Parts: sequence; structure tokens; C-alpha cells
Amino acid sequence: MPRKKISKKHAFSLNDIPTVQLKSRKGISEFDPDLRLQKPEFMANALWQCLIENDILAFKEILRSHLEVMNKHQLAKKAGIPQRALFRMLSPEGNPTLENLGKIIHQLCA
Repeated sequence: MPRKKISKKHAFSLNDIPTVQLKSRKGISEFDPDLRLQKPEFMANALWQCLIENDILAFKEILRSHLEVMNKHQLAKKAGIPQRALFRMLSPEGNPTLENLGKIIHQLCA
């Protein structure tokens, strides 16, 4: 059986790539997602959009992200929901009731 011809290795090096000078950072500002997640008006709009689009998974994910930057224990106390119920309903397998969601959203927007 004759040997197959194999192409020669290409001579390639990262040093051969020309460098590109990036623009200056003028006009670029820092972005902190935690600050956005703390704004009640942003949260209300995002949650409302999820309800309009019937995207329950996104609703729970946005609400979970918001609660990560906020004090969950204090929210549960103000909303009158046991902490365990709050954590359980926001888990991926959780199935929150409309009553509990209403209490949480009322506290977030109040």
C-alpha cells in the first residue's frame, strides 16, 4: 500500500499578523449591570415585557438576577412571604403562584 502524500505544514505565526491600533477610550463609559438591576423602573419594564411575551423562564431569571443584587431576606419579610418559599419559587424548578409574584412585584415597584 503506497503512502499518502500529506501537505506540508504551513508556516504560520502570530507574529506575522499585523497589529491594529484601537481607537482611544474617549466616549466609552463603564457599565455596571448591578446598577441597572437595582433600578425599579428598569425592573418593572423588563418583567412586564416578559409577561407580554409569555416568557416565564426569562421572568424568573430577571427576577432572580435582581434579587441577587438586592437583599432577599428583607424583601421576603416586607412582602410577607417566607424566605424558603421565595428561594424555592425562583429556582429553575419553581412554580410561583400569582399571589406571591404579585406581592414581590408590588414590593419591588413600591
